[in-house]
Amino acid sequence: MRTVIVSGGTGALGRAVVRAFLDAGERVVVPWIAKGERDEVEQLWGAERVTLIEADIAEVSGAARVVNGLESIDVLVNTAGGFAGGSPVDETNLGVWDDMYRINVRTAVAMTQAVLSRMRGQGRGVILNVASRAAFDQPPGLAAYNAAKAAVAVLTHTLQKEVADLEIRVNAVVPTIIDTPANREAMPDADFSSWTAPERIASVLLWLASDAAASVRGGLIPV
Repeated sequence: MRTVIVSGGTGALGRAVVRAFLDAGERVVVPWIAKGERDEVEQLWGAERVTLIEADIAEVSGAARVVNGLESIDVLVNTAGGFAGGSPVDETNLGVWDDMYRINVRTAVAMTQAVLSRMRGQGRGVILNVASRAAFDQPPGLAAYNAAKAAVAVLTHTLQKEVADLEIRVNAVVPTIIDTPANREAMPDADFSSWTAPERIASVLLWLASDAAASVRGGLIPV
């Protein structure tokens, strides 16, 4: 049984990822910051199946709190993220830029820093990120989000090069719009049939974490 940390594991995508790894027989650790979401996760799977740790993973201290006490860390899945947009660059408040960076990039960096020393010591590990097609299509009005997800893609490539001499694999999935209740509420007139179900993304992440994907490194996998 491996130990898998799922950052953002209380969200819509994160829960699908948690379920996929639990069904595969793994031990799952989930940081949380919103008590309501934490309680929902515990009701779904029970505290005996999921280790829930209160932590702000955008902070060094919070990320460290997640990994402290774990005997080993086999997989980190950075699903923590968020979306905001709808205005041109010159009309987008700098606070939105800060929020998009903090939620999408800083969480991934802080958690990666927290697990890397352990993975280096073990000589193995898997780190998986969630980028977005928006980083490459770069739709207008979403510059802050586009840039944040582009940073996740760059982080993935760069980190893989830095650990190339170790058995540490770093990859990212690149979904289109994820079919979540929040996204449906935000875009009620959209064609939901073209969106990607969280379960489909979770299945790809599960495969990337498996031995079957041992040769996939630094990949940006469309989903």
